[in-house]
Amino acid sequence: MDEQALFAKIMLRIAAERRKMLLRRKIVGFSLILTVSSAGLIPAVKMAYAGFAGSGFVQLFSLIFSDTAVVMSLWKNFLLSLLETMPITGLVVAGASLLLVLGSLKFLSKSLKGFQNSKQLINIISV
Repeated sequence: MDEQALFAKIMLRIAAERRKMLLRRKIVGFSLILTVSSAGLIPAVKMAYAGFAGSGFVQLFSLIFSDTAVVMSLWKNFLLSLLETMPITGLVVAGASLLLVLGSLKFLSKSLKGFQNSKQLINIISV
């Protein structure tokens, strides 16, 4: 094997190992983010649930099914009342937590796929 081919093979292996190391860091980082955001999702959903229960939103919303004629005649006031009793803070926190969980899952799966491809590439280079 001549020196140029050996040098090129060594440089490819070094680049592949660097990519593999970077992917490992990404996997650890996204795993930590996923763990923390999953742990934060439960209290956020509980906060939204408590907001719905405490604000009277559910009782007001149930009027749509029990007194439809009254709701239809006063629909503007009814909608404003629904908006006033909606627990916005709890919904925003729960939505943000859910987006963080889903986003970290997406990036973690991409990193794991890249890590698997990286291992295959290293095996090809070393042969």
